[in-house]
Amino acid sequence: MTDRTSFAPLSFFEYDHRPGSYCLMLTDADMLGVRDVLEEHGYDAGGYAWEGVARSAVRLRAPELEGRVNYDPEAGMFVAYGTDAEALRRLGELLREAFHDRAVLGEFIAAGDPDWFD
Repeated sequence: MTDRTSFAPLSFFEYDHRPGSYCLMLTDADMLGVRDVLEEHGYDAGGYAWEGVARSAVRLRAPELEGRVNYDPEAGMFVAYGTDAEALRRLGELLREAFHDRAVLGEFIAAGDPDWFD
């Protein structure tokens, strides 16, 4: 099961090799669309910066997700994963909103701990 539309440009899927474990992913090609917003705040527009966006989104808008989602970004890819599909879907909603609304993205970046973006 792969959902490429509900949280676009992020994809949500269940790992084939690990049923019951889920992933929310944003690739580097998609990150380019909002790179300028991250760079305006002094961050490279990679997976590590998107972890900062995700952590800030959770803190500001969905603190009930704290500890229910794990992160494993790389320079060219953001990944959130875990066994709580509903928590990942909620995070997907928040990140989709941030991606499509530059003011929201800016809010999440500005409110985040700078250590989260490295």
